[in-house]
Amino acid sequence: MAEEGEAPIGHVVHLVRAWDETAAPARIGFSTRLGTGAVLAVWLLVLLAAVATSVLLFHLWTSDSPWWFNVIFTFLPGFAVVGFSIGLVDSRRRARREAALARRWAATREHATPSEGRVSDREVSLTEHGSVSAFTLTVTSEVGSAIRARWFRTSPDAGHAAVLQTQVPAVGSRVRIWQTGARTEDAPIIVEALDPSVVL
Repeated sequence: MAEEGEAPIGHVVHLVRAWDETAAPARIGFSTRLGTGAVLAVWLLVLLAAVATSVLLFHLWTSDSPWWFNVIFTFLPGFAVVGFSIGLVDSRRRARREAALARRWAATREHATPSEGRVSDREVSLTEHGSVSAFTLTVTSEVGSAIRARWFRTSPDAGHAAVLQTQVPAVGSRVRIWQTGARTEDAPIIVEALDPSVVL
């Protein structure tokens, strides 16, 4: 049975074709984020949308339309602008956290040690075309502790390739758990899982 809640932001699954016995993963495979220029462009679009919404609402409330009509068309665009702004703020917060964890992994990866584990549960999210967009694995380490880690289709190591459900590690699959210190929710942890569709 899986633990409740999402996987900690620093616990990431790497889906690999074979184990690399020489060294720990070179980087931690977080999902791809918008760059600074793209974020500024999106914020500019949100600002323009807010200004346009304000102008439209002014004309709406000074017209002879029914009050209930005004309320509906005030709520809808206002909710969209506010919701999109909140989403952008949260995305930037996660991006800063991921960047800090990536730097921490790069600085400490030489001291990372692997341990064995097994997949005890999995949760798979699909795209509208049926390919895998993300999956979360619950793994049990050799000492009996449980870890939840997530794989993202947009992670750099995924190469934006489509992954089928048959490529998601099954319950009972062997994994390697890489960590550089105490196992906490704030520490970067990489769970390496073999792609079950690869025949070695």
